[in-house]
Amino acid sequence: MTSKPVLSGRLVYHSYSCYDCNDSKLFLYDFHTNSNTVLSKGWNIQNPMNAHFSPDGKKIVFMGITPGTDQWDVFIWKIGDAAQPVNLTAALTNSRNEDPKFSADGLSIIFKSKGKLTRMDTLGNITARYTVPHKEASMPYFAGRDQYILYAAEENGISSIYSYHIADGVVKSLYSAPGIYAYYPVAITDSSFIFTRWHSATNKHDQLYIGYFNTQTPLSLPFNEPTGDYSDAYPVNEQYIFLSGARSGGRGGYDLYIADITNGSIWTLGEYNVYINTSGNELGACYLK
Repeated sequence: MTSKPVLSGRLVYHSYSCYDCNDSKLFLYDFHTNSNTVLSKGWNIQNPMNAHFSPDGKKIVFMGITPGTDQWDVFIWKIGDAAQPVNLTAALTNSRNEDPKFSADGLSIIFKSKGKLTRMDTLGNITARYTVPHKEASMPYFAGRDQYILYAAEENGISSIYSYHIADGVVKSLYSAPGIYAYYPVAITDSSFIFTRWHSATNKHDQLYIGYFNTQTPLSLPFNEPTGDYSDAYPVNEQYIFLSGARSGGRGGYDLYIADITNGSIWTLGEYNVYINTSGNELGACYLK
């Protein structure tokens, strides 16, 4: 086993006891200072999760529930601010607003609202709603220098990966396989992305794959194993990714790992800080150099 990567950036992620426990917390780990901070302590927000850094690293967006509303909303927060995060979607009543991601220029946020791809500015003003040929489009992610939106959509109970070209509205299927569920696409480069899919139609363990915008055959990552679950990947660069894994030797349900996608080497984040992984589930990692 080679030595773990030397990193100096920051990682935001969430941790909860179980899927239905409603006790998610947001954390910020700084590789340079080896400090791990509970960001959401003192926030009047339930279940904060799936945070994403702004390109300048000064803010995060995330999804959570305002107590008493039972509605998922999108929030923005300036890192280190003593004030509460701002609810950007408070005006979108009776809707589920989920999975927010910043654009590469930091001026827009793409998210899912009532199952539709929705775009707003950083003040919460809706600037676009994109029409796609699916009843529900989920997990949007800007790609190709904000020219495209990656997303996942279900048909007949099976999710596949698509791209939406903002300039002309063309939708392209990037990954679809009979009986295999695929989701959570995240751009790596202008030509590739990482996503999660089942091992097979009969083995529903999650595996990580590299997909390509030119529909080249996706590449199974070398650390995948048919009895483990690997998901929620986020790139460090073209060699390393963060991911959540439920595999033998872990501390709890899902632990955070960093992996070399070229040779399959994988390291628990417990090698950086013993308090990151817990007996619960650590998910939704986002890294900023």
